[in-house]
Amino acid sequence: MSRCDQYNVVLFDYDSTIAKVPVDWPQARLGYRAYLEDCFPALVLPESARVDEMEALALKHAPDSKDRVFRFRFDLESALDGAHEALPEICEFIQHLAEEGNSRLFIVSNNLHSTVDSGLKQLGLSDAFEAILGVDDVGLPKPETRAFKMLQESYGLSAEDCIFIGDNDRTDGGFCRALGIPFINMALQQNLWVNFGSGKSPS
Repeated sequence: MSRCDQYNVVLFDYDSTIAKVPVDWPQARLGYRAYLEDCFPALVLPESARVDEMEALALKHAPDSKDRVFRFRFDLESALDGAHEALPEICEFIQHLAEEGNSRLFIVSNNLHSTVDSGLKQLGLSDAFEAILGVDDVGLPKPETRAFKMLQESYGLSAEDCIFIGDNDRTDGGFCRALGIPFINMALQQNLWVNFGSGKSPS
């Protein structure tokens, strides 16, 4: 039995899984740290914290200030609308799953909802997904599991029916391990069709 047959819900990350959002994240980390220190002087940020980790700390520190926390990301990502770089193999794979119609497809992303929505329109994949959850929809980034609780409540998902395709072991992998969901790490996979067990590419 292939994984396509075994799991009828496929969850995807977006950035560096479906497409690359061309952000210089190391440079963004420096800018975001300065932004948060200005907005929330009492917030303590570890020196090694990445952007998503700083977002999580800021959201927990000031849960009523979500718009301020995400403003920096919004300005960064919205400037790149139309410039997402498609990853052809997985885009073709998503189209294949959508055309088969045997799997429910969702995106759980640490990007903003508007970023993912814009990217999917650019890639011609808007109709493939039942729902998108961006970090601003959820209020906490992966590896926090709040997004899955939202999917359970709104779409009746069960972890036993899901598999997750992403690229980051810390965020995507941590999310999956906390929920007991199998994780396919695209950073390690050479051929998604073979490793997912769905046979050869239709092309």
